[in-house]
Amino acid sequence: MEPIEALNRPIKESHKYILAMYADGSYLYILLQHTENRDEIVTERLPLTSEKGVPSIEEAVFSQPILTRPFEKVFFIADSPRFIFIPDAFASTEDNPLYFDFCFPDSEGTLISTDLPQTGAKILFDLNTELSSFVKRTLDRPALLHRLAPACEYFFRKSRLGYTSKMYVHWETDHIDLFCFNQQGFLLSNSFCIRHINDGIYYLLNAWKQLGFHAGEDELSLSGDHENLRQNVIPALRKHLSYITLTKFPSHALTGKENLPLPLRLISVYMR
Repeated sequence: MEPIEALNRPIKESHKYILAMYADGSYLYILLQHTENRDEIVTERLPLTSEKGVPSIEEAVFSQPILTRPFEKVFFIADSPRFIFIPDAFASTEDNPLYFDFCFPDSEGTLISTDLPQTGAKILFDLNTELSSFVKRTLDRPALLHRLAPACEYFFRKSRLGYTSKMYVHWETDHIDLFCFNQQGFLLSNSFCIRHINDGIYYLLNAWKQLGFHAGEDELSLSGDHENLRQNVIPALRKHLSYITLTKFPSHALTGKENLPLPLRLISVYMR
């Protein structure tokens, strides 16, 4: 893979940028954002080739010289189906492995802890040990984040407005990510695989019931493909819930790039 000129152009001033990366199995998504001029953004998507069925993130990273340069901050966003949220009051270096091993005794990866500074919690998740080792030794002081972390922080901030409990659901083709808050703070976040719209509606309404949310007073906000949500999801939910809105992410350049995965569009929450 040849170096991409637009991506590597700021190589001499990389220390003035934030680098964020997210791999979804097919592509390595890259975002560079200037720390002072936040409208100065470069994004790229590198295909991940496969060797023996394993996507080669290493090849993609080494193909672009800028990615191993020093930066103001570096975020590597990872995905894992094995994760738990721990309130800061209960989290500790000694206890975190005990919590995680109890929930996922079959995990063979490296345990990673992602801080949610606004939310007051941590996400514990596992990451392939070889990938974790490569990221830590290759990138400049990387912070490893779970995919749900930027969205959880973002929606927590939005939930502080008003006096009702709120559920935010980001709707993708094959899964939904769910985030729930009340006036006391963070309640729940989870991700559910779906095959049909009805699957997502079931998981959403079940969480709503289990948390004791009020159908006529509390708020549901949906994000994702707005056309699909308007035509197929919201009409079904109107039979059960009164207050349903669509989340429109901030319009500045970063979050406006709809081709980026949601974690990268919201990475700016970690700049503050």
